[in-house]
Amino acid sequence: MKGKPPPIALAKQPNVPPEPELTGQEARSIVRIFMIMLGIILLSEVAGVFTPSRANPAAAVVRSGMQWLLTWSLNEGNHAVHSGSAGWLFEQREIDRLTQSGDRDDGLRSRLKELAARLKAEEKSLIVVAIPGRVTLYPEQVRSGRYAGPVRAKAELEKLAELTAVGIDVMDMTDALWEFREKQQVFFAQDSHWTPEAMKAVAMAVNKRVRERFPRLVSNETPIITATLTDHSDVGDLALHLDPFNVGGWLEEEIAELISISGIDPDPKGPVVLHGGSLMRVFDDPGGSFGGGGKPPRAGFATQLATLLGRPIDVSDMPADDDSYEDKKLVICLLPMRELVP
Repeated sequence: MKGKPPPIALAKQPNVPPEPELTGQEARSIVRIFMIMLGIILLSEVAGVFTPSRANPAAAVVRSGMQWLLTWSLNEGNHAVHSGSAGWLFEQREIDRLTQSGDRDDGLRSRLKELAARLKAEEKSLIVVAIPGRVTLYPEQVRSGRYAGPVRAKAELEKLAELTAVGIDVMDMTDALWEFREKQQVFFAQDSHWTPEAMKAVAMAVNKRVRERFPRLVSNETPIITATLTDHSDVGDLALHLDPFNVGGWLEEEIAELISISGIDPDPKGPVVLHGGSLMRVFDDPGGSFGGGGKPPRAGFATQLATLLGRPIDVSDMPADDDSYEDKKLVICLLPMRELVP
Protein backbone atom coordinates (compact mmCIF):
# COMPACT_ATOMS: atom_id res chain seq x y z
CA MET A 1 0.00 0.00 0.00
CA LYS A 2 1.14 3.47 -0.79
CA GLY A 3 1.51 5.76 2.12
CA LYS A 4 -0.40 8.98 2.44
CA PRO A 5 1.38 12.06 1.11
CA PRO A 6 2.64 14.31 3.83
CA PRO A 7 0.51 17.39 4.51
CA ILE A 8 1.62 20.63 2.96
CA ALA A 9 2.82 23.07 5.48
CA LEU A 10 1.02 26.40 5.34
CA ALA A 11 4.28 28.22 5.16
CA LYS A 12 5.17 26.33 1.97
CA GLN A 13 1.90 27.04 0.10
CA PRO A 14 2.35 29.11 -3.09
CA ASN A 15 1.49 32.78 -2.84
CA VAL A 16 -1.43 33.72 -5.10
CA PRO A 17 -0.88 37.24 -6.45
CA PRO A 18 -3.78 39.64 -5.95
CA GLU A 19 -5.94 40.74 -8.89
CA PRO A 20 -4.17 43.53 -10.77
CA GLU A 21 -5.60 46.96 -10.18
CA LEU A 22 -5.04 50.09 -12.23
CA THR A 23 -3.55 52.99 -10.49
CA GLY A 24 -5.09 56.37 -10.98
CA GLN A 25 -2.18 57.40 -13.21
CA GLU A 26 -2.51 54.28 -15.41
CA ALA A 27 -6.26 54.79 -15.79
CA ARG A 28 -5.72 58.41 -16.81
CA SER A 29 -3.11 57.32 -19.37
CA ILE A 30 -5.51 54.83 -20.95
CA VAL A 31 -8.22 57.48 -21.14
CA ARG A 32 -5.78 59.90 -22.76
CA ILE A 33 -4.79 57.32 -25.40
CA PHE A 34 -8.43 56.58 -26.12
CA MET A 35 -9.26 60.26 -26.45
CA ILE A 36 -6.29 60.83 -28.76
CA MET A 37 -7.39 57.95 -31.03
CA LEU A 38 -10.96 59.22 -31.02
CA GLY A 39 -9.72 62.71 -31.85
CA ILE A 40 -7.69 61.39 -34.78
CA ILE A 41 -10.77 59.62 -36.15
CA LEU A 42 -12.90 62.76 -35.79
CA LEU A 43 -10.14 64.86 -37.33
CA SER A 44 -9.92 62.51 -40.30
CA GLU A 45 -13.69 62.72 -40.82
CA VAL A 46 -13.63 66.53 -40.69
CA ALA A 47 -10.66 66.56 -43.07
CA GLY A 48 -12.56 64.30 -45.46
CA VAL A 49 -15.61 66.56 -45.48
CA PHE A 50 -13.98 69.97 -45.73
CA THR A 51 -10.58 69.29 -47.28
CA PRO A 52 -9.77 67.63 -50.62
CA SER A 53 -7.46 64.83 -49.56
CA ARG A 54 -5.03 65.22 -52.41
CA ALA A 55 -4.73 68.95 -51.78
CA ASN A 56 -3.78 68.41 -48.13
CA PRO A 57 -1.14 65.66 -47.76
CA ALA A 58 -1.31 65.68 -43.96
CA ALA A 59 -5.08 65.16 -43.97
CA ALA A 60 -4.71 62.49 -46.65
CA VAL A 61 -2.12 60.51 -44.71
CA VAL A 62 -4.09 60.69 -41.46
CA ARG A 63 -7.34 59.77 -43.14
CA SER A 64 -5.82 56.95 -45.19
CA GLY A 65 -4.20 55.30 -42.20
CA MET A 66 -7.24 55.61 -39.97
CA GLN A 67 -9.56 54.44 -42.75
CA TRP A 68 -7.48 51.32 -43.24
CA LEU A 69 -7.62 50.64 -39.51
CA LEU A 70 -11.37 51.28 -39.28
CA THR A 71 -12.22 49.19 -42.32
CA TRP A 72 -10.08 46.16 -41.55
CA SER A 73 -10.62 46.08 -37.80
CA LEU A 74 -14.26 47.18 -37.52
CA ASN A 75 -15.54 46.95 -41.13
CA GLU A 76 -16.41 50.65 -40.88
CA GLY A 77 -16.78 53.08 -43.77
CA ASN A 78 -16.96 56.86 -43.61
CA HIS A 79 -19.52 59.65 -43.94
CA ALA A 80 -20.03 58.91 -47.66
CA VAL A 81 -19.46 55.16 -48.01
CA HIS A 82 -20.96 52.30 -46.01
CA SER A 83 -18.83 49.18 -45.70
CA GLY A 84 -21.08 46.15 -46.09
CA SER A 85 -20.38 42.45 -45.90
CA ALA A 86 -18.23 40.38 -48.27
CA GLY A 87 -16.27 43.46 -49.33
CA TRP A 88 -19.28 45.34 -50.74
CA LEU A 89 -19.36 49.13 -50.54
CA PHE A 90 -22.48 51.33 -50.72
CA GLU A 91 -23.14 55.03 -50.94
CA GLN A 92 -24.52 56.21 -47.62
CA ARG A 93 -27.06 58.44 -49.38
CA GLU A 94 -28.46 55.37 -51.12
CA ILE A 95 -29.08 53.70 -47.77
CA ASP A 96 -30.59 56.92 -46.42
CA ARG A 97 -32.98 57.00 -49.37
CA LEU A 98 -34.46 53.65 -48.32
CA THR A 99 -34.53 54.30 -44.58
CA GLN A 100 -35.65 57.93 -44.40
CA SER A 101 -39.20 58.94 -45.20
CA GLY A 102 -40.22 62.05 -47.10
CA ASP A 103 -40.52 63.19 -50.69
CA ARG A 104 -37.22 64.73 -51.82
CA ASP A 105 -38.29 65.31 -55.41
CA ASP A 106 -35.87 67.68 -57.13
CA GLY A 107 -38.28 68.33 -59.98
CA LEU A 108 -37.04 65.65 -62.37
CA ARG A 109 -40.39 63.87 -62.55
CA SER A 110 -42.15 67.17 -63.25
CA ARG A 111 -39.73 67.91 -66.08
CA LEU A 112 -40.28 64.46 -67.54
CA LYS A 113 -44.05 64.97 -67.41
CA GLU A 114 -43.67 68.28 -69.24
CA LEU A 115 -41.40 66.62 -71.81
CA ALA A 116 -43.92 63.82 -72.32
CA ALA A 117 -46.73 66.32 -72.94
CA ARG A 118 -44.56 68.23 -75.38
CA LEU A 119 -43.60 65.08 -77.28
CA LYS A 120 -47.18 63.83 -77.33
CA ALA A 121 -48.30 67.08 -78.96
CA GLU A 122 -45.70 66.42 -81.66
CA GLU A 123 -46.79 62.76 -82.00
CA LYS A 124 -43.56 61.49 -80.50
CA SER A 125 -42.93 59.11 -77.60
CA LEU A 126 -40.90 58.97 -74.41
CA ILE A 127 -39.48 55.84 -72.77
CA VAL A 128 -37.97 56.10 -69.28
CA VAL A 129 -35.73 53.21 -68.25
CA ALA A 130 -35.41 53.09 -64.45
CA ILE A 131 -32.41 51.23 -63.02
CA PRO A 132 -32.63 50.18 -59.34
CA GLY A 133 -29.88 50.92 -56.86
CA ARG A 134 -27.35 48.56 -55.36
CA VAL A 135 -29.02 48.36 -51.96
CA THR A 136 -32.33 47.50 -53.62
CA LEU A 137 -30.81 44.45 -55.31
CA TYR A 138 -28.22 43.45 -52.69
CA PRO A 139 -29.83 44.26 -49.30
CA GLU A 140 -28.22 41.23 -47.66
CA GLN A 141 -24.83 42.87 -48.08
CA VAL A 142 -26.02 45.78 -45.92
CA ARG A 143 -28.09 43.86 -43.36
CA SER A 144 -27.83 40.08 -43.25
CA GLY A 145 -30.99 38.12 -43.84
CA ARG A 146 -33.05 36.36 -46.49
CA TYR A 147 -34.97 38.63 -48.83
CA ALA A 148 -37.82 37.39 -51.00
CA GLY A 149 -37.59 40.37 -53.35
CA PRO A 150 -35.95 43.73 -53.94
CA VAL A 151 -36.06 46.38 -51.22
CA ARG A 152 -37.82 49.46 -52.61
CA ALA A 153 -38.12 52.98 -51.29
CA LYS A 154 -41.47 54.04 -49.87
CA ALA A 155 -43.97 55.16 -52.53
CA GLU A 156 -41.55 54.20 -55.32
CA LEU A 157 -44.16 52.28 -57.28
CA GLU A 158 -46.67 55.04 -56.72
CA LYS A 159 -44.34 57.67 -58.18
CA LEU A 160 -43.61 55.51 -61.21
CA ALA A 161 -47.33 55.00 -61.73
CA GLU A 162 -47.76 58.79 -61.89
CA LEU A 163 -45.36 58.89 -64.84
CA THR A 164 -47.19 56.07 -66.57
CA ALA A 165 -50.51 57.88 -66.08
CA VAL A 166 -49.34 60.84 -68.19
CA GLY A 167 -48.33 58.64 -71.11
CA ILE A 168 -44.68 57.87 -70.34
CA ASP A 169 -43.60 54.32 -71.12
CA VAL A 170 -41.80 53.44 -67.87
CA MET A 171 -39.53 50.41 -68.00
CA ASP A 172 -38.92 49.58 -64.33
CA MET A 173 -36.02 47.12 -64.46
CA THR A 174 -36.05 46.29 -60.73
CA ASP A 175 -37.78 42.91 -60.86
CA ALA A 176 -35.99 41.87 -64.04
CA LEU A 177 -32.55 42.64 -62.56
CA TRP A 178 -33.53 40.94 -59.28
CA GLU A 179 -34.02 37.76 -61.30
CA PHE A 180 -30.89 38.47 -63.34
CA ARG A 181 -28.73 38.64 -60.21
CA GLU A 182 -29.37 34.94 -59.66
CA LYS A 183 -27.45 34.30 -62.89
CA GLN A 184 -24.84 37.03 -62.97
CA GLN A 185 -23.69 39.95 -60.87
CA VAL A 186 -25.58 43.19 -61.53
CA PHE A 187 -23.26 45.69 -59.83
CA PHE A 188 -19.59 45.77 -58.97
CA ALA A 189 -18.74 45.30 -55.30
CA GLN A 190 -16.59 48.44 -55.00
CA ASP A 191 -18.02 50.60 -57.79
CA SER A 192 -21.41 52.29 -58.08
CA HIS A 193 -21.93 51.23 -61.71
CA TRP A 194 -23.52 48.16 -63.20
CA THR A 195 -21.56 45.30 -64.75
CA PRO A 196 -21.28 44.92 -68.54
CA GLU A 197 -23.51 41.85 -68.34
CA ALA A 198 -26.33 43.72 -66.59
CA MET A 199 -25.95 46.64 -69.00
CA LYS A 200 -26.34 44.31 -71.99
CA ALA A 201 -29.40 42.66 -70.44
CA VAL A 202 -31.10 46.05 -70.07
CA ALA A 203 -30.07 47.06 -73.59
CA MET A 204 -31.70 43.88 -74.92
CA ALA A 205 -34.91 44.65 -73.00
CA VAL A 206 -35.03 48.19 -74.40
CA ASN A 207 -34.32 46.89 -77.90
CA LYS A 208 -37.22 44.46 -77.58
CA ARG A 209 -39.58 47.23 -76.44
CA VAL A 210 -38.57 49.54 -79.31
CA ARG A 211 -38.92 46.79 -81.89
CA GLU A 212 -42.39 45.94 -80.61
CA ARG A 213 -43.70 49.51 -80.45
CA PHE A 214 -41.67 51.28 -83.14
CA PRO A 215 -40.66 48.72 -85.80
CA ARG A 216 -40.01 51.47 -88.36
CA LEU A 217 -37.24 52.94 -86.22
CA VAL A 218 -35.06 49.83 -86.28
CA SER A 219 -33.22 47.89 -88.94
CA ASN A 220 -33.26 44.13 -89.38
CA GLU A 221 -29.95 44.22 -91.22
CA THR A 222 -26.80 43.58 -89.23
CA PRO A 223 -24.61 46.72 -89.28
CA ILE A 224 -20.99 46.45 -90.36
CA ILE A 225 -19.05 46.81 -87.15
CA THR A 226 -15.70 45.86 -85.64
CA ALA A 227 -15.85 44.29 -82.19
CA THR A 228 -12.82 44.00 -79.93
CA LEU A 229 -12.72 42.12 -76.65
CA THR A 230 -10.90 43.97 -73.89
CA ASP A 231 -10.53 43.76 -70.13
CA HIS A 232 -10.43 46.92 -68.05
CA SER A 233 -9.71 46.89 -64.33
CA ASP A 234 -10.54 49.49 -61.70
CA VAL A 235 -10.54 49.69 -57.92
CA GLY A 236 -13.97 51.38 -58.09
CA ASP A 237 -15.31 54.87 -57.45
CA LEU A 238 -16.78 53.87 -54.07
CA ALA A 239 -13.40 52.60 -52.98
CA LEU A 240 -11.87 55.92 -53.99
CA HIS A 241 -14.47 57.75 -51.93
CA LEU A 242 -13.50 55.51 -49.03
CA ASP A 243 -9.79 56.32 -49.34
CA PRO A 244 -8.65 58.40 -52.35
CA PHE A 245 -5.06 58.48 -51.11
CA ASN A 246 -3.99 54.84 -50.98
CA VAL A 247 -7.00 52.57 -51.46
CA GLY A 248 -5.21 50.73 -54.26
CA GLY A 249 -2.73 49.53 -51.68
CA TRP A 250 -5.28 47.52 -49.71
CA LEU A 251 -8.24 46.82 -52.01
CA GLU A 252 -8.03 44.67 -55.12
CA GLU A 253 -9.17 45.93 -58.51
CA GLU A 254 -12.28 44.50 -60.18
CA ILE A 255 -12.30 43.49 -63.84
CA ALA A 256 -14.85 44.38 -66.51
CA GLU A 257 -14.88 42.23 -69.65
CA LEU A 258 -15.89 44.67 -72.39
CA ILE A 259 -16.76 44.46 -76.08
CA SER A 260 -15.56 47.64 -77.75
CA ILE A 261 -17.54 48.31 -80.93
CA SER A 262 -16.60 50.66 -83.77
CA GLY A 263 -18.51 51.42 -86.94
CA ILE A 264 -21.78 52.59 -85.43
CA ASP A 265 -21.00 56.03 -84.03
CA PRO A 266 -23.69 58.36 -82.60
CA ASP A 267 -25.75 60.23 -85.21
CA PRO A 268 -27.11 63.67 -84.15
CA LYS A 269 -29.72 63.38 -86.91
CA GLY A 270 -30.94 59.93 -85.92
CA PRO A 271 -34.68 59.51 -85.16
CA VAL A 272 -33.92 58.00 -81.74
CA VAL A 273 -32.17 59.99 -79.00
CA LEU A 274 -30.83 58.49 -75.80
CA HIS A 275 -30.47 60.70 -72.72
CA GLY A 276 -28.49 59.58 -69.70
CA GLY A 277 -25.66 60.13 -67.30
CA SER A 278 -23.08 57.99 -65.57
CA LEU A 279 -24.79 54.65 -66.26
CA MET A 280 -24.90 55.45 -69.95
CA ARG A 281 -21.26 56.54 -70.18
CA VAL A 282 -19.53 54.24 -67.67
CA PHE A 283 -17.76 52.10 -70.29
CA ASP A 284 -17.24 54.92 -72.80
CA ASP A 285 -15.43 57.47 -70.64
CA PRO A 286 -11.66 56.80 -70.64
CA GLY A 287 -11.26 58.84 -67.47
CA GLY A 288 -14.10 57.17 -65.56
CA SER A 289 -14.63 53.79 -63.97
CA PHE A 290 -13.21 50.98 -66.10
CA GLY A 291 -12.31 53.48 -68.82
CA GLY A 292 -8.74 52.32 -68.93
CA GLY A 293 -7.42 55.73 -70.00
CA GLY A 294 -6.37 56.66 -73.50
CA LYS A 295 -8.76 55.96 -76.35
CA PRO A 296 -12.42 55.51 -75.31
CA PRO A 297 -13.40 51.81 -75.37
CA ARG A 298 -16.83 52.47 -77.03
CA ALA A 299 -18.44 49.74 -74.97
CA GLY A 300 -21.20 51.63 -73.16
CA PHE A 301 -24.98 51.39 -73.17
CA ALA A 302 -25.52 53.70 -76.16
CA THR A 303 -23.21 51.60 -78.36
CA GLN A 304 -24.81 48.36 -77.22
CA LEU A 305 -28.33 49.66 -77.88
CA ALA A 306 -27.45 51.09 -81.29
CA THR A 307 -25.91 47.77 -82.32
CA LEU A 308 -29.05 45.90 -81.27
CA LEU A 309 -31.33 48.39 -83.05
CA GLY A 310 -29.20 48.04 -86.15
CA ARG A 311 -28.75 51.78 -86.65
CA PRO A 312 -26.93 54.76 -85.08
CA ILE A 313 -28.75 56.80 -82.46
CA ASP A 314 -28.32 60.29 -81.10
CA VAL A 315 -26.72 60.45 -77.65
CA SER A 316 -27.03 63.33 -75.20
CA ASP A 317 -26.90 64.20 -71.50
CA MET A 318 -30.08 64.73 -69.50
CA PRO A 319 -32.89 66.60 -71.32
CA ALA A 320 -32.76 70.38 -71.19
CA ASP A 321 -35.66 72.82 -71.63
CA ASP A 322 -34.25 74.15 -74.89
CA ASP A 323 -33.61 70.75 -76.50
CA SER A 324 -35.13 70.39 -79.95
CA TYR A 325 -36.73 67.12 -81.02
CA GLU A 326 -37.77 68.28 -84.46
CA ASP A 327 -36.13 65.37 -86.27
CA LYS A 328 -36.78 62.79 -83.53
CA LYS A 329 -39.44 60.13 -83.25
CA LEU A 330 -38.47 58.52 -79.96
CA VAL A 331 -36.78 59.82 -76.81
CA ILE A 332 -35.26 57.34 -74.33
CA CYS A 333 -34.06 58.37 -70.87
CA LEU A 334 -31.81 55.99 -68.91
CA LEU A 335 -32.08 56.96 -65.24
CA PRO A 336 -31.00 55.58 -61.85
CA MET A 337 -34.06 55.01 -59.68
CA ARG A 338 -32.62 57.23 -56.94
CA GLU A 339 -32.73 60.21 -59.31
CA LEU A 340 -36.19 59.40 -60.59
CA VAL A 341 -37.62 58.78 -57.11
CA PRO A 342 -35.19 60.44 -54.60
